[in-house]
Amino acid sequence: MTIRPLSTLAGIQCRSAADHALSHLFAEVVSARAADQLARGAPRREVALAGDSGRLAASLTAYARALEGYQLPVPPGIRDELRLRRRLPS
Repeated sequence: MTIRPLSTLAGIQCRSAADHALSHLFAEVVSARAADQLARGAPRREVALAGDSGRLAASLTAYARALEGYQLPVPPGIRDELRLRRRLPS
């Protein structure tokens, strides 16, 4: 069975506004994860480390809320990471 895109226009797949919003938010999660990973490997600078960790928590929260807003499930990995980040001291 072949899965077809929901909408096509002259052979080009059209993406919904939700796709664009979610892909932008997920790109921010990936970027924040990379910054947090770099900060954890660098010599300790409490201000930078807290900022990168806070950015990651904020981007995860925004992504999860957007998914819920579009009535989509939050992936278990995102949900668990967000739960862990909320419990860590900032």
